[in-house]
Amino acid sequence: MRVSILNAGQQTDYLYGFVSALAREENLQIEVVDANCSVGLVDAIPGVKLFPLRGDNRSAQSFLVKIFRIGRYYMRLFRYAASTRSEIFHIQWDNSLFLFDRTLLLLYYKLLGKKTVYTAHNIDKNKRDGHPRILDAFSLRMVYSHVDALIVHTEQMKQDLCGRFAVDPKKVNVIVHGLNIRVPSTGLTRYEARERLKIDKAGHVVLFFGMIDRYKGVDIAVDAFHQFASKDPSALLLVAGAPKRGNAYREELIRKAGRLPESGKIRFDFRSIPPAEVEAYCVSADCIVLPYRAIYQSGVLFLAYRFGIPVLAADVGNFHEDVVEGETGYLCRPNDAGDLAEKMELFFKSSLYAGGEDVRRKIRGYAEKKYSWDHIAHDTRALYEHLMRIL
Repeated sequence: MRVSILNAGQQTDYLYGFVSALAREENLQIEVVDANCSVGLVDAIPGVKLFPLRGDNRSAQSFLVKIFRIGRYYMRLFRYAASTRSEIFHIQWDNSLFLFDRTLLLLYYKLLGKKTVYTAHNIDKNKRDGHPRILDAFSLRMVYSHVDALIVHTEQMKQDLCGRFAVDPKKVNVIVHGLNIRVPSTGLTRYEARERLKIDKAGHVVLFFGMIDRYKGVDIAVDAFHQFASKDPSALLLVAGAPKRGNAYREELIRKAGRLPESGKIRFDFRSIPPAEVEAYCVSADCIVLPYRAIYQSGVLFLAYRFGIPVLAADVGNFHEDVVEGETGYLCRPNDAGDLAEKMELFFKSSLYAGGEDVRRKIRGYAEKKYSWDHIAHDTRALYEHLMRIL
């Protein structure tokens, strides 16, 4: 059986874990259609053939260059789809022209006789981010209605998708999100990591990591830290990640932190953190905060668990299933900085903090079983085989 994974230059962390495990399945030939960001990564996996049709989608480009490259990419994609012997097209992410992708491009795949699988990593990303669009709702309804099978990561996502878009539940498959195994784990010690980042070796470090956007509640973390740090003079809030929507939210966070007496204890590293540097941030932290206003699941949680880092998360989405209270972290009430501050205080008084490396080892073991890529690959292959039998 031959399968094409269409990634559109997105989320190489997920792609790497998924394809690495899928490639270990017997009698499965895998082609990956992506951008240059996967060169040297996905094509290094034995048995996987990479088609970097999208080229360079990360560097800054003029409007005309973007138009040319997008047009060239779609021409390459049309030719590829018509020529490949893949029987199943597994769409991981949409391309730039999402409306076209979810309607005419999907119809093109169907006319070519391809079975289509669509992983809905987010049910409606723009609505989640507070920017709902009519065309999004229309195009999502089209793709959810016309693909042969859908994959979501949680039961809540399945319920929301079926309820909101009137999708047959039999068509929707719940397959969990896997751990982030792309980021190198070199065995860096806490002391070495803090030395590398120039952080106090003995202080308490609370980390917010990942893309900076309002729905992720970074401002809530700042307010909570203000309350917590007034009782803990050794504490540091480290915020690391690139702002998503220009500089407005970034500047708001800087102003908010600057007005606090604890401003010197809040450090912003506003940049995209390269994979080689991620380990230092995670290992240096005592805990990672996820004060999101709205989410189904967060890739940062699977990054934290990769390194065994306890998490303090808002009780939204599937966090109540992913966070085991007192064992892998604590939950707080959504949009409640006071409750998050209390959970910070609770954490640093708990065995989760005092247990050190023993706790981290247990968290890693728990996560490696629950979010195993091998199980994910097995379940996905079973879905492919089911489609080949019934369609």
